[in-house]
Amino acid sequence: MNTIKTKNCVLIAIACTLFLSLLFYSGFLSNIQLKLSDNLYGGKTPLDAIVIVAIDDNSLQEIGRWPWNREVFAETITKLKQSRTIAIDVAFFEETEQDNILGEVLSEKVIIPVEYTSFAKEDGKTIGKRLLKPAPGLEKAQTGYVNIITDRDGVTRAANMDISDEYENFAYVAYKNYWKKEAEKPARFLINFAGPPGSYKQYSLTDVYNNRIPPEEFKNKLVLIGATSPDMHDDYFVPTSKGKAMPGVEIHANTIQTLINKDFLKEQPKWSTALAILIAAITISLLITTGIRITTITVPALIIGYLFLSIYAFNYGIIMNLVYVPLSILFTYTFEVIYSYYTEKKERQKTLGAFSKYVSPAVIDELMQDPEKLKLGGERKEITVFFSDIRGFTTLSEKLTPEKLVHLLNEYLTAMTDIIMKHEGVVDKFIGDAIMAFWGAPMKQPNHAEMACSTSIDMIKKLKELNVKWTAEKFPEIKIGIGLNTGHAVIGNMGSYERFDYTAMGDTINLGSRLEGLTKAYGVSIIASETTKKATKDYVFRKLDLVKVKGKDKPVTIYELICRKKEITKEIEEKIKTFEKGLSLYLTQKWDEAIKEFSKLDDFASKEFIQRCKTFKKEPPIDWDGSWVMKTK
Repeated sequence: MNTIKTKNCVLIAIACTLFLSLLFYSGFLSNIQLKLSDNLYGGKTPLDAIVIVAIDDNSLQEIGRWPWNREVFAETITKLKQSRTIAIDVAFFEETEQDNILGEVLSEKVIIPVEYTSFAKEDGKTIGKRLLKPAPGLEKAQTGYVNIITDRDGVTRAANMDISDEYENFAYVAYKNYWKKEAEKPARFLINFAGPPGSYKQYSLTDVYNNRIPPEEFKNKLVLIGATSPDMHDDYFVPTSKGKAMPGVEIHANTIQTLINKDFLKEQPKWSTALAILIAAITISLLITTGIRITTITVPALIIGYLFLSIYAFNYGIIMNLVYVPLSILFTYTFEVIYSYYTEKKERQKTLGAFSKYVSPAVIDELMQDPEKLKLGGERKEITVFFSDIRGFTTLSEKLTPEKLVHLLNEYLTAMTDIIMKHEGVVDKFIGDAIMAFWGAPMKQPNHAEMACSTSIDMIKKLKELNVKWTAEKFPEIKIGIGLNTGHAVIGNMGSYERFDYTAMGDTINLGSRLEGLTKAYGVSIIASETTKKATKDYVFRKLDLVKVKGKDKPVTIYELICRKKEITKEIEEKIKTFEKGLSLYLTQKWDEAIKEFSKLDDFASKEFIQRCKTFKKEPPIDWDGSWVMKTK
């Protein structure tokens, strides 16, 4: 790419950066950022020191309907006396006759809530708040506000530490009470949730109350008591919810763990995000100068790499922007590709005009990347060659008028060619009703044998559909034979300096043509060489024979391509086993046993081998290598 194009690519990158930065600073797509970043949370180990005594469904069933007599909480606190801290996320705002009983067991190691209602934040100031306090007689306990805040999408992600100057956050008070020290306390921080709801070790309150849990189980623990039953309606969606709300008491547990671990989360600074948008755009603009194909491969890698970087940064407390940086990569890539398309259009049209009459579009693409390939000559490559031919074409042509024959042939060749192109093959030439194609050139296609096999199977299936249509139109049924061979061949432009074709030549090609000719002799649709079979793994083959094709002294093993492995049935498997057992007996000259196996089948090839066995039985071969010599092409 020349200097002017490079400069223009950089200008496109800068324009994309300005546009996306404007959207970013406006807050557009911020909800999507929240949802995407939620997927980063979790995967941490809940601290063993934090446990939850849950007011769950079992507790409500055994102890009774809510609200409970405060004697229940007094008794529960007594059972938890070996714990270091007890934080009770239950409102004790209304006076009851049992307050004195509860008050007697309260101590400084117990925290109970206060709550602000109708509070809001505006310009950094707290407005419209009303405080709900514990009932008189419960003053021995420490207090903290239990207000849980949610984002605009209804998800709880953060904890506020500055709602009040009079009271501290409930989770922070529990932390101080347990550790007997102050902690780093940002005014607002994102809670580093350990995992989904239910991550912390929980005990049913009814089990504690009814002495089913040994008291030493809570020794030196920070115990949180709170509602987990959905009927209590004290739950919130959090980043790790995965569709299930988290009880408020567990949100407090996560907040305490974040304070203990000091692994506070914070969002990536805005200036840093804008810089990342620019770097991403410039990177794509420079990559595009190396070629669209390389960039197309690199774009997903860059996005995936950025996502891994985001996970790494999250582990260090930074939430990176997961929307605008990947968007910068995609935006810039899209506009760079559009620009490249229009600037290269004239060059492409020139090349197409010069060579489209002689070579396929696939070759044109390669020529655009490497003009040196326009020179006459070729290069040696491993390919899979394909030959197909209509059986009995001469007889077919005698049955139809020239107009109908041309119509039928064109419809057939169009359908077959479309399948070859769909599987990224190169149609080398049409020889009357025959088709020659190959895979593995000019583009590198490591799975060229697989592609050729898939094409062949799809062509046979398509031909069955066409025959149904043609039969309805009073046309005769068409049968074809296909030969496949894999090996090295010379690929390139062959011909004169004024007129040439992109084609393949060599023994690999000749054998492929011979294999197609063998399909009629064995009554099968597709014959493949052993090299093609070995180059595939997802297809079912039947070993057919060991043959010496016309013009060759060395025998080759041939196989019938039957179907894809995922399409095989038990019936097909049994038939293949039976045939190959018969073939093995045939090759070891056990004629009667071979006939017995082949007689179990009713296909053309089996009948052919039965006839051979009978012939060899009468006149045993001398110095036989197991091969069958083909007299015709």
